[in-house]
Amino acid sequence: MFRKNEDRVVTSGSYSGLMFPIRFSKQSMFIQFFLMMVFSAVVLNPLSAQTDLPLTYLWKPKYYASVEGQERLTYARSFARSQMKFADLDGDDDMDLLIGKGDGRLALFRNLGNPKESNLRLETEDFEVIHEEKDANQQLMYLNKIVDVGKNAAPDLADIDDDGDLDLFVGSSDGQIFFFENRGNKLLPKFFRVTPIYMNLNFVGNSVPRFADLNGDLAKDLIVGLKDGRVMIYFNSGVSTNALFCKEYDPLNPPDPRCKFQPLMLTNISPLGDASPTLVDWDRDKDMDIVIGKSNGKLDFFWNKGNPIVPDWHLESDHFQFIDSGGLSIPTFHDMNGDGYSELFIGTSTSGIIYYENRELIFDRLKAIKALDLSLLNSTDSPERILREACDQLRGLPECLIPMGNALGVPPGAKLTETNQLIPYLLRPDSSLNSTPLAETETEQKPATPVEAPVMQANTNTAEEAPPETAEEGEGEGEEVATGSSAEETVEKSEEPEQLVTRNQLWMNTRNFLGLHRLTATERHVVPFSIDWNKDGKNDLILGSASGRLYAFENRGEKEPDWWPLEQKVFAPNQRRYSAPTLGDLDGDGDLDLISGNRQGRLELMENRGTSEKPEWILSDVNLAQIDVGSYSVPRLHDVDGDGDLDLFVGNSRGLVIFYENQGSKERTRFVIRSTRFAGVKTPGHAVPAFFKWNADEQMDLVAGGRDGFLGLHTSHSAAGTSVLKGWKSQSQKWQDLRVPAFNSPYFTDLNGDKNIDLLMGDEEGHLVLLENNGVLKTEEIPETEKILTQNIIDEEPDAVEESATVIVDTGPVEKEDSAFDPVFELVTTNYGGLDVGKRAVPAFLDLDGDSDLDLVIGNHAGELRLYLHEPGAEDGEWLMETKNYLGYQGGRNASPAFTDLDGDGDRDLLVGTERGKIFYWENQGSMELPDLIPNPTPFVGVTGGRNSVPSVLDLNQDGKMDLLVGNFLGHIREYHQILNGDTPHFKLERRQFLNLDVGLGAVPRVADINNDSLPDLIIGSDRGRIVNFQPQQEKAVNAMNWKLKDGYFDKLDLPVGGSPVFEDMDFDGDLDMVIGTEKGTLVYFRNTGR
Repeated sequence: MFRKNEDRVVTSGSYSGLMFPIRFSKQSMFIQFFLMMVFSAVVLNPLSAQTDLPLTYLWKPKYYASVEGQERLTYARSFARSQMKFADLDGDDDMDLLIGKGDGRLALFRNLGNPKESNLRLETEDFEVIHEEKDANQQLMYLNKIVDVGKNAAPDLADIDDDGDLDLFVGSSDGQIFFFENRGNKLLPKFFRVTPIYMNLNFVGNSVPRFADLNGDLAKDLIVGLKDGRVMIYFNSGVSTNALFCKEYDPLNPPDPRCKFQPLMLTNISPLGDASPTLVDWDRDKDMDIVIGKSNGKLDFFWNKGNPIVPDWHLESDHFQFIDSGGLSIPTFHDMNGDGYSELFIGTSTSGIIYYENRELIFDRLKAIKALDLSLLNSTDSPERILREACDQLRGLPECLIPMGNALGVPPGAKLTETNQLIPYLLRPDSSLNSTPLAETETEQKPATPVEAPVMQANTNTAEEAPPETAEEGEGEGEEVATGSSAEETVEKSEEPEQLVTRNQLWMNTRNFLGLHRLTATERHVVPFSIDWNKDGKNDLILGSASGRLYAFENRGEKEPDWWPLEQKVFAPNQRRYSAPTLGDLDGDGDLDLISGNRQGRLELMENRGTSEKPEWILSDVNLAQIDVGSYSVPRLHDVDGDGDLDLFVGNSRGLVIFYENQGSKERTRFVIRSTRFAGVKTPGHAVPAFFKWNADEQMDLVAGGRDGFLGLHTSHSAAGTSVLKGWKSQSQKWQDLRVPAFNSPYFTDLNGDKNIDLLMGDEEGHLVLLENNGVLKTEEIPETEKILTQNIIDEEPDAVEESATVIVDTGPVEKEDSAFDPVFELVTTNYGGLDVGKRAVPAFLDLDGDSDLDLVIGNHAGELRLYLHEPGAEDGEWLMETKNYLGYQGGRNASPAFTDLDGDGDRDLLVGTERGKIFYWENQGSMELPDLIPNPTPFVGVTGGRNSVPSVLDLNQDGKMDLLVGNFLGHIREYHQILNGDTPHFKLERRQFLNLDVGLGAVPRVADINNDSLPDLIIGSDRGRIVNFQPQQEKAVNAMNWKLKDGYFDKLDLPVGGSPVFEDMDFDGDLDMVIGTEKGTLVYFRNTGR
């Protein structure tokens, strides 16, 4: 999820991106106008070599690319959980498409076609609105900002104030509905952010709002689907120009005297969830029916048996049209071809949107008659009129009845005298509906009773699998053909209100409506590299992936790239995982050799045994130069010292960039480690280095991607002749706010031959983002405190290998980038991951399989120590249970695991408390990235924490060694200090009631920095659910830490009984979220939004 100029200022009523706010001061209008004119004249000029001002590059997202000669939507992020809204946003009478995505943002597809032939083109993945804010002088300014509601954006457009243009509403994963008022017009909409909680309506989660006039009073009403499975209806108590939606209220004391409608619950699909309602007049009776998507991939259909003024919805099907998306289903109806019959679109948990074409029955069959001109007929007319006008084109009665009867499947020998006798062969009941005799529900699952009349359901053959001609011929021949009597019975039933018969006919057209094309298919964790490897003057492309496979593409385009796959045996996965390619001539033979990093932290060399024009790579070394950077190595080659040979830079999972100087030659490399923290780079994890000439000096600068999805910019200011290790300056850890959802893998290259260096970014989900370089925006330098790296050296001795010494010089009062803040915990779900482990769940999180996300170890009352591995998915992924006895645990009931660094070696060990008070210890003899947990009972000999012990560690006496806190059943916490007996640590009991605490029953101590002040907080849970928080009064005290009770963080939360909290950065946003194990065995997840 990359961010580009999120705080751009609107000038002159346009979305310009120029950083000049509109002031409502007449004295400054002329000055601002003059500045804007001058500014716009230089905004795209090349950088002058005489300036040292900070630079802002104008990056423009490019979405489409040619792949094997066909244009594809290639450079785009995930469209998981697509919530679609078709609306005319530019007043050209065709429908554009606004899509809410799982990442909390909105994508806009502009319709370049017409009302009958749509041509939707992605215009932006980051739809922007206008925020009104005040500057330091309290003057009003307009800021252009990207819509970001956190997760699961669900947009709807409705003219809520009856001013002739569409306003914007966006539901979110938090249950809020954001409101953006359109203060422009229907030709040039300008959406202003009004409130994140529309009408103070706040729901449990995943709110999906839909607006429509449901009761004929000309005012828009509101339907909201929710995560817990409820679908709520709020009738508008106001008027068309001033809406009012009232929450449930006391009729004798309404919150607003205008309140006249209580909210109604249409349905609750629980235990299923993620109810996604949409409105459609399915039976064309001028009132709105409701279709609801569900978490199991199926659809509920509520038939409105009332009228436009008095609606009366009845559940008519819980498996509408027998559609099953295989997971989450998010339906939307829209008439794509202007025939009056709505097509169906279904968003899913992946980026695929399923598109069902609605082939109106009568036209679909009559088009088999070649002599009939369907353009002279109106598909929205009644069946009687359509048949009558079609008959007139075919020489009238009775001649028309023969070709029409053949097209409609009338059995031979049937006597026809008028066109109305053809209607029974057209209209068919829907077998997925309860009112149809052979319909079955999911709960009944009764075998269908055969009937003679054909029935309707969505055809799940794609257009490729079943061409229209074949489908029509099959229906025309009709093995299940309606006889005259049965057809007449069908007509009689269709006239009764209790049976629904329509002319809709859904055919699956595609599972990829947006035409998304990922160059790495379904792979995850894309790492791009681009260079001209065949000497044709055009940069080619190679991509690493999580499986280890390498995906190579030759560029055969002219001005713009045209990617053609290149296959070689060495690209196939071997033992490597998480491949990360780079190319360079390592043997001086004039062609490019290939190096790939991997999860083991080593480098593979694939030597080019072909030619410079036709490369052929052969694996020649599985551990180049015996290099091992720990895990997740990402290599880059660059001649940093200007000696004519390629030096090597390798990012690793710890967020460092390791520098290996080539002390050999161009023909024979000899890589010698010089720095384990080159340029002072330290990302939040998984560093990916990329060199880029940021300014006009002679030095190449360094951009580093990381696990948090941002880019860090580090610039070189070393003087000629000095060490390449010196003079690096950290410009920004969030350079220009460019971001992908996670694991940003940048690479700079000129893909379109315009001499400007473009930016490729791969992400963890397998998407590739391309930002084209449109020049440089020079801005006034704003003084800010920065840390300047003046030295970053291991040892100038060639063979010395040791951790680099970093000296930081402060240029002024330093304000931490991640300064302290109060955490704000918001409930996300009471059943995180859908897990239920039995009574008394105690969770602990750590990446145990080296895939860069958190896995889960959870103890329970039965004495199990379960391991769940996290499989990444569209939103929160899937938890797969590996074992119920992790590490062979047999320590007894009420297992209470905790991952913590007991031995102070920088990785996390495992402690497990038990019902009997004993504590089990596994020492991590691997690394933080690849743990290797080895049992070590020695330190805890003689330690008994009391019944139901729960361990946690902290250096309580400030002696540099971790001490031990153990909560127990009595609600007390025992304090143990670590002492050394020889070289072996042991723990000595200091006091049985730490801080004289008594939390009732079941004390659960946790140590975590939840307010980001770099000091540990002590958080204590309890069986009754209450959580208390203590903070140290000062950074250091004499031989002890002094604690003070801190109220407020947890007081207003609805906390579960038997709470066992744990604090981890679950969403990788840089702050600690909270997951609580409960007495009943589920997990409750609170996200920290305090930052």
